[in-house]
Amino acid sequence: MKSFIIFALTLTILQISLALNAKFTRLECFEFDKPFATVTKCRLKALSRFSSALFLHVALHQTPVTNVSFNAALLRKGSNGYRPFMYNNTVDFCRFYKNPNKFIFWKILFFKMIGPASNINHTCPFEHDIIVENLVLDGEMFKLIPFPSDEYMIKVKVAAYNNYKAEIRAYVQILE
Repeated sequence: MKSFIIFALTLTILQISLALNAKFTRLECFEFDKPFATVTKCRLKALSRFSSALFLHVALHQTPVTNVSFNAALLRKGSNGYRPFMYNNTVDFCRFYKNPNKFIFWKILFFKMIGPASNINHTCPFEHDIIVENLVLDGEMFKLIPFPSDEYMIKVKVAAYNNYKAEIRAYVQILE
């Protein structure tokens, strides 16, 4: 019994020591079609030394939007800048939201990370501005897809009607 308690305590300490800290370090937003949409808010707010919140507001000027696709790429910082790392994937967002189980990567990215902090909680059409409020990264989000400690860039390009309208670059630091 005593050895079991010591074993359980050791596992708990190991889990705590392996916990990841993840935070946004920088955010960049680019508009490619201002008559279609403008980014009215694109900022980070420091919550603590180890945490920051992302705020994004995109005003849609030509609604309803019935055809939306996303391209998400994960890049890892190297000696010569950011290089592709693991993912570069495009999805028809309207189709994804109708059946998210077909798109596991997007399901993890969207429902675990972005969805709870945004008003994008339905399928097409979109007849309102896109808002992400107080999106805070948590080490728990990275348990399904473990990442080594490093600096990363998540680049999301948004298209409507097969033309890219905007690009969001979120820079993330992951520490053990």
